[in-house]
Amino acid sequence: MAETYYFVKDLINDLERGRIRIPSFQRGFVWDAEQVACFIDSIYKGFPFGSVLLWRTKNPLRTARNLGPYKLPNNDQNIHSLKT
Repeated sequence: MAETYYFVKDLINDLERGRIRIPSFQRGFVWDAEQVACFIDSIYKGFPFGSVLLWRTKNPLRTARNLGPYKLPNNDQNIHSLKT
């Protein structure tokens, strides 16, 4: 499997455009606001933070969940995968 690298700003852009969805089988959001702030601060400072697993599919998800309390926008029906 080939590795693909994304900038955080590109992931945020894809989230805002509805190109990244969270499948309903993904566990629920568990971090509180302070933990999220510390994580964002770590990214800003350039600290390594592990990996993010993205699943590419050409089929739209039947069900999806939001990112904790943050409502994700509806997916553009013409876009079913990340980058092609």
